[in-house]
Amino acid sequence: MIAEFLNKPLSEELINRITEQCTFGGMMKNSKSYLLRGTEDGPKLLRKGVVGDWKNYFTPEQDERFEKEVLAKLNGSGLEFDFEI
Repeated sequence: MIAEFLNKPLSEELINRITEQCTFGGMMKNSKSYLLRGTEDGPKLLRKGVVGDWKNYFTPEQDERFEKEVLAKLNGSGLEFDFEI
């Protein structure tokens, strides 16, 4: 749809390749492209891809701050998130 909107036709093969590269598995194959500040020691943008794994990284204080600040800003936006399945 984006390619059509931009009037840039793409072959089915290229669309399939882009689709694969945008999956979590596809991004993990090229995980070095997803490092912050281009350093291998920096924080990672891609982790396990497991719902609820944030609990292994957030302290209770960070969770409380997230609830207070971020979710408050989303209030009334219509966006909803499931943090657990």
